[in-house]
Amino acid sequence: MALALDSLEPAETLNLSVGELVAFSCRSGDLIREPTSGPSAQEGIRAHQKLQNQRPAEYKLKTQIDWMEQQVTLSGRVDIFHPKSDLHKPAQLDEIKTTYLPPSKLPEAAKKLHWAQLKIYGYCHLVNEGATDGTDTVALQVVWYNLKERKAYTECIEYPFSELEAFTLEALTKYLCWHRAWQEHRQQLIDTAKQLAFPFPQYRPGQRQLAVEAYRCFRDGGELVAEAPTGTGKTISTLFPAIKAIGEEKLDQLVYLTAKNSGRQMVRETIEALQASGLQLSLLEIQAREKTCACNLGLCTRDDDGICPRTRGFYDRLPVAMDALLGRPQLTPKEIADVADQQQICPFELSLQILPWVDLVVCDFNYVFDPLVRLTSFQDQRNRRALLVDEAHNLIDRAQEMYSAKLSRRDSRRAANACKGHSPTLRRSIQSLVRAIENWIKRLREVGVAQRRSTFEGGEVWVTAATGEAENPESVSRAVQKVLSTVSQLIESSQSPPEEIAEWLRSVYRYAVIEQELSDQHKVVTRVIDRDAPWQEQEIKLLCLNTAQFLQRSYQQNQAAILFSATLRPASYIYSQLGVEHESPYLRLPSPFQPQQQGVFLCPYIDTRYQARDRSIENLVDIISRTFYSRAGNYLVFFPSYRYLEQVAESFKARFPEVFLLQQLPGQGETERAEFLSGFNEGNKSLGFAIMGGTFGEGIDYVGEKLVGTIIVGTGLPQVNVERELQRDAAETTGIHGFDIAYRYPGMTRVLQTAGRVIRSESDKGVIILVDSRFSEPFYWQLFPEHWQPVICRNTDQLTGKLEQFWSLS
Repeated sequence: MALALDSLEPAETLNLSVGELVAFSCRSGDLIREPTSGPSAQEGIRAHQKLQNQRPAEYKLKTQIDWMEQQVTLSGRVDIFHPKSDLHKPAQLDEIKTTYLPPSKLPEAAKKLHWAQLKIYGYCHLVNEGATDGTDTVALQVVWYNLKERKAYTECIEYPFSELEAFTLEALTKYLCWHRAWQEHRQQLIDTAKQLAFPFPQYRPGQRQLAVEAYRCFRDGGELVAEAPTGTGKTISTLFPAIKAIGEEKLDQLVYLTAKNSGRQMVRETIEALQASGLQLSLLEIQAREKTCACNLGLCTRDDDGICPRTRGFYDRLPVAMDALLGRPQLTPKEIADVADQQQICPFELSLQILPWVDLVVCDFNYVFDPLVRLTSFQDQRNRRALLVDEAHNLIDRAQEMYSAKLSRRDSRRAANACKGHSPTLRRSIQSLVRAIENWIKRLREVGVAQRRSTFEGGEVWVTAATGEAENPESVSRAVQKVLSTVSQLIESSQSPPEEIAEWLRSVYRYAVIEQELSDQHKVVTRVIDRDAPWQEQEIKLLCLNTAQFLQRSYQQNQAAILFSATLRPASYIYSQLGVEHESPYLRLPSPFQPQQQGVFLCPYIDTRYQARDRSIENLVDIISRTFYSRAGNYLVFFPSYRYLEQVAESFKARFPEVFLLQQLPGQGETERAEFLSGFNEGNKSLGFAIMGGTFGEGIDYVGEKLVGTIIVGTGLPQVNVERELQRDAAETTGIHGFDIAYRYPGMTRVLQTAGRVIRSESDKGVIILVDSRFSEPFYWQLFPEHWQPVICRNTDQLTGKLEQFWSLS
């Protein structure tokens, strides 16, 4: 539930929807899981239309109420209105609810909520009709439409005005008591934000320019793209003007999006510094459900029906937890967990409940952009909200994942086996999905409707249109809906599917959601892997080639959106991929560091392309060793693939066994990553081999002597595959050089992000070695940051001399 902050003055009218009031004040009992599967929006709409066509039209309500010295406007929309037919029969209001179960099997808490909404509608109707006492009545009817049976169940009760008034005013009292506490906090925030001063004695180069342009964006609305080099201070330069905009009542809420833990930590530290200066702002950090769930952490155990005990009576214990959280300065995952533990409720759901009532939310991209998991609070356009998208270059690939979906026959068969003995009905529906995937492959082989068929990647691949009726795998879609309707029936009857199929179910949910989002930017990619095996793998992927239109839709749900990163170039590529309006300003800021702090050396005499890698190993080992021995300290070497990394590592160890070599390994967990990073403390002499674009190449600050040099092997081009080739083809059809869009620009983003690990503060000094003949080409040269002063080295001896010269100037 979200609140439109029409005013902070309690004497002015508060606009409140009946849905908001009910969601806040009338929930009780268990937390009812509302699965992504449905009933789907389309099914609900069709059911509403069917019933409304058989009955009188919907009825809009707006009622003025003066309660607790507060003017309140309650508004809503009743599904069906039956006017008074005679003096002896009252008017009737109907509310339609879609379900997969008959009412007798619905949880009591769900039915109470349905009736609560209708009771308040009934009160509003009677107030509008001039009712004043208990002699006035209205008939209220809940219509539960069972989608499985295609049958409507009804329950109709005639209520007197006095009973509806008491119910509504009790709900309104709860809301207004909370709202006044919230208003008090907001006024403190506004007052302290107005007085807030920039927390540093002076601005770094480019920092004031970013802050000014960010403030204009927050104030006037729209979008801003800012490429701000490492060290600019992007976090404070965007948060400070955003907070000032709140102080001037231009914004209501800030949402800071970051995919990295280091980004979250930076926001926390920045806000703590501002709070120490008197700022009364509340920050909420949302952590993923998997990392927050008390059951996953071993703090509780699900019952025989798979239900978490912390969801039992959730809404009965929620108010105490909400009171404890309102206005707290830092709602970190630990703070949320502590309060949730005290009340024995779900910590993740608690964070979602408090979310509309905090000033700054820090979370991952997916809670705003992902159609499967985005939060409804972030879609309420009555709040004046601003998005601050940190490390925005990551959003390009992340968004393509969000708007794509994949189904695997192998995983589906495993899910069906997991349901054996647990839910025979669910098992049968999953088996139907397995057969539907098999039949789709059979159809492609026999009919030949595909646009492309190949043995690419050692298997069979078909590419078909996503929106053409003749080519779309409709039988798979029907099977998916059958699975999801079965799951919904289980959940509505207070049961859960087996825990071991949870991840697979998410992939099915995503497939169903993306089907509703299909556009001309989608293709259906069907693969057969290990085609000669008895149980060959079969996959269907709904692939999104460009998410610009979907991202733009998300931006428009907010007053302002600022996208910033150290690598957002060229502007034309960024705008086309991130869906930024063409007229939106693009800001490119200078580096705050001196050029002499960083030595950039190009080694174009080595060819690192795939066909030449075996021949490059000896020279590459020479470059690494010369760089490592040029000056004591920690160095990282980044490779385009694990195979190449291992080949060079084996050769390096043979020639330099005295050097302790740290290697990134595939599938490393948090413990292994921490051990790798521990080798890069100040005072060490570590050499690490890692993957470009991976964990150690982005989002980690190697401040000071933690890293004095990095060697980047290759131009970072993504691996050639069907998906990239389709993206390339799609760009070509619009007159753009598709190879640049699909390969060269993403590759260069990786290179620049990796290079940015070296210089992180005013006192840092370090070297960047770019190893590849292509780096000397004009295409790459023009993408180098303006503060780089690259030096071309034609052989290893030249590199050694230039390194000695650079370090001698320390």
